[in-house]
Amino acid sequence: MRTSILLKSIRVYVSLGFLFFAFVWAEEGDSIGSLEAALESAKEGSSEARQRLAVRRVIRDAEGLMESAGESPERWQLLEFLFRARQQLVALDDDKKHREALVETCRQLVKAPDELAELRLEADLLLSQAELAKKGAGNEARAEALRPFVDRYLDTPVGAKVVRLAMAMALELGDNRLVTDLREVIEERFAADLEMISFQRDRLGGQVFGAPFVGVFERSDGKVLRFPMDGLGRSTMFLFWSKEAGGEDLIKGIAATALEKKEDLAGRLEIISVNLDQLPDAGESFVRGLGVDWQVLRLPEGKDGDIFKTYVRSDPKILTVSPTGYAAMIMSGSTRKKANSDGEPDYARMFQSTLARNWTSPRYVQQLSALMAGDFLVLDPLGGIDSTMPPEWKALVGTGGELQPFSEEGGVPAEALSAIQECFIAPPQRYRVTHEDVRGGYQKAVELCRKTIRQHGQASDLWLVRNRLIIGLLGLWKTDADRSKFDEAVAEAEVAIAAGYPKGCDLIARFCLARAGLHDVDVDASSLVQQFVLDSGGESAPGVALAAASLLSLEIADRSGFENYRDRIIESHIGNPMMWNYSAFLLDRHHRYWLFQVPFTAGWSYGRRENYFMTRGDPDEGDRVLKAKFSTLEGKLFNVPDALDGDWNAIVFAAQPPWSSKRDDGLPPSPERLLKSMADVAAKRPAEDLKVYLAVLGDNADAVTEALAEKEWACSVLMVPRGTNHPVVQQLGILSEDEQHNSVLLDRSGRITSFVSGLAKQTGRGNGTTLTNVIEHLDELRISKMIADGKVAEAKELIFGLAPPFDPEAVDERGRKLKKPQYSLDHLRARARVHLALGDLEAALADAEEVVERQLGTDGGMSLRTDELDESEALRDEIKAAMEPR
Repeated sequence: MRTSILLKSIRVYVSLGFLFFAFVWAEEGDSIGSLEAALESAKEGSSEARQRLAVRRVIRDAEGLMESAGESPERWQLLEFLFRARQQLVALDDDKKHREALVETCRQLVKAPDELAELRLEADLLLSQAELAKKGAGNEARAEALRPFVDRYLDTPVGAKVVRLAMAMALELGDNRLVTDLREVIEERFAADLEMISFQRDRLGGQVFGAPFVGVFERSDGKVLRFPMDGLGRSTMFLFWSKEAGGEDLIKGIAATALEKKEDLAGRLEIISVNLDQLPDAGESFVRGLGVDWQVLRLPEGKDGDIFKTYVRSDPKILTVSPTGYAAMIMSGSTRKKANSDGEPDYARMFQSTLARNWTSPRYVQQLSALMAGDFLVLDPLGGIDSTMPPEWKALVGTGGELQPFSEEGGVPAEALSAIQECFIAPPQRYRVTHEDVRGGYQKAVELCRKTIRQHGQASDLWLVRNRLIIGLLGLWKTDADRSKFDEAVAEAEVAIAAGYPKGCDLIARFCLARAGLHDVDVDASSLVQQFVLDSGGESAPGVALAAASLLSLEIADRSGFENYRDRIIESHIGNPMMWNYSAFLLDRHHRYWLFQVPFTAGWSYGRRENYFMTRGDPDEGDRVLKAKFSTLEGKLFNVPDALDGDWNAIVFAAQPPWSSKRDDGLPPSPERLLKSMADVAAKRPAEDLKVYLAVLGDNADAVTEALAEKEWACSVLMVPRGTNHPVVQQLGILSEDEQHNSVLLDRSGRITSFVSGLAKQTGRGNGTTLTNVIEHLDELRISKMIADGKVAEAKELIFGLAPPFDPEAVDERGRKLKKPQYSLDHLRARARVHLALGDLEAALADAEEVVERQLGTDGGMSLRTDELDESEALRDEIKAAMEPR
């Protein structure tokens, strides 16, 4: 392909904004500025010949400056200028020597450092595409070459721009796999980039994707709100409206219905009004006249602003944001309102639908609200509070040295401190009480803290009270979206810092002040969070500091920052009991799925996706070991892990009986079906390597014996003393044993391989349970390692025991042909690899083809392509390649 044609092709993708800079540098005596002017004036020549001559003169002048520049940094600006000048010359005179000079300039320019990545970008792309054209590469090769190109720029100032460029090219090349991969990059690195969100809405026609709702707004009273921060912990319904487009009728209808459902909405769904007319009071007088107390925001620049152009685009618009800050970007851009039988908008039905979603589930939002308030920072999972070893002090274990208890001399009276501590409800009860009870607990904590400060203002450990006062106020801020309580918390944090703290115990106050800093419209949010971690010890920061930093990252929609702090917590801090509550949140499958998920469930595919990804066989991250003391039904001690006797040990936690016998009878669910499923799996595994246990959260062994007497239960039964007050509940994150089962998979040493809370799914792919899926996936990994280590015979023995090859001629005792068993895809992939290692290529291909066919069906039902399909197709292709003649 000729370079001139290639240039035209690339300019389709590269924005005209890439006429990079008008470089005027005082140090250069305006030299580049003069060259820029000369290059521009060359276009005004009376003929192409005169234009070519003028451009060549400019190039000679630039080359002269290059010689004098030597190795100084200015050479990069001069190279970029030469690149554009030579492009202009090639457009005028498509001579081979000009094209070669252009390519050589590209080769020099692409060596520019990352901080000057924008200078080299177009040259790098041209060089890459020119080399592909020389090789005669097709569309598939061109698309594949974009992957390393994107990787080179992801961590540079133009990372987002390069991803958009690559996405545009991938769409034109029709490479859906590359488009999908780039969308994952966007989700992880650039989800909060408004230009990126708009780009996707414009280019991904007919699709729905999730994006964080990001922006700094002024409230009608002048207070500043920052999203997602001020919305995290509850769902938010933003109403964008104007008088011109019938927005007043929309607001009236929603307000009337919201007043009727006020109790149902409390703590779960907040409604915020955003008027588009730029009224002096932001439409507050109209909203208040309807009897609602919604927050009223001004929209920066109205319909001409980036917020409207990115998220809204229509008037009126209802935008629902999940409690983790994500909104569904729907390509149609329309506002759909469910209508009743008379054709009028049915807002009651709309609210009913909204409140039935995962993202407004009471226990889900209650947990998020408690985490965002920072409850876990003042709660001891072992219960109560000891002023000599309070949670803030115990959280510092592992930060160097052995912690010594505080002196009790001159401290706050124990009874006063205990009364304050009792106001903070520990999980899982915290997620089950009413909104009123949560508010009441925080209010009482605030009142008791202020009373204690007045009465014991000179106490040596008054900082403990100040910390709980700050958390109580932050709790009220999150519970009722009451910004005034946040302001009070900030004021108390400032007082607490001035009063002083023991070393390392000022985290709560600094966390609160960091949030205040993020409300500054001019602050560099990412730098503020990074500074918070540095002030907490940097690389030596305790787990609670990293937890606070991860929350701050969520509050500014910095997913990569959140993932970084999450990884650090899981790697080094999940063993500290003061981190159990937060670690359980980080590891929970339900939260892992929904944390950055689009709040949208229309169609079958979304439910299938949730079920698939929440029950897949990935083991839990991190290294957690369960150490707990249970008892048998006979009252004998059962010490975990010492008493475990299976390679795998599945424990299903259930509430005290009586258990449910029919739907909606108000009783906790019977664990019988789940236990039977696990027991069936255990019976089919070789060497009885899977042991199944039922652990009842309570002390009433007689009730359990009576409940078990009616049927055969193929499992061992354990009692968990103190029920939900047992430390295992906090360590694992057991959430809903009264409504759903919670289960854990342990290896023989007690390592927690997988835990499934009451929020997540217990059953999924095929008929297997989540724990079964984990075991089978680990089987596959184990067999693959055996093959890699040359232990093919051992691998064959293991997989043939788990998934025996089927003889199509096999019959039962009556001579009837047997039905082919359907094994898990993990076991089929493992068996295919064993067949391949043994040289039985036909059998290997048959297994691999079955895996691909079944995975294609699963992926098709979800309308997406999974990594499992890529892996399975790669295995099939490897086998086919081995079958080809040498």
